[in-house]
Formats: sequence, structure tokens, C-alpha cells
Amino acid sequence: MDQDRYGARPRWQKLLLGLPPAVLLLLIGGYWTLLSWGVIGDTKSETFSVIGPIIAGFGVALGWVVLQRRH
Repeated sequence: MDQDRYGARPRWQKLLLGLPPAVLLLLIGGYWTLLSWGVIGDTKSETFSVIGPIIAGFGVALGWVVLQRRH
């Protein structure tokens, strides 16, 4: 069952609240990763090469949780 403390939450509400942050994290993490690799611009930052994939991974994980259906 897909219920929380106050009853069932509609699927559209979960998608509306969860998907935009997931996409934003994925885009920011991907941008930082490509920036640190030198694909975008000339900046090569070791900090972004570590943080970028982690942020992108959180975006993928959040998107996976939001899009998964419960039975």
C-alpha cells in the first residue's frame, strides 16, 4: 500500500514534488563533472571531479525512488 501517516498520497503529487529536484541534481552534477574533466571550458577542478558524480548519483537515486511504483 502507498500510504503515509495521513492517508494515501496521489502519484501525481509525488512526481510533482520529487522529479524536479532529481532532474536538477542530475543536471548540476553532470555539469560539474563535465566541467572538471575539461569537456566544458578550460577549468579542471579536482573538487568538482569528486562532488559532481556524487550529486548526479543522488539525482539518479531520487529519480529512481520517485518513479518506482509500489504494489
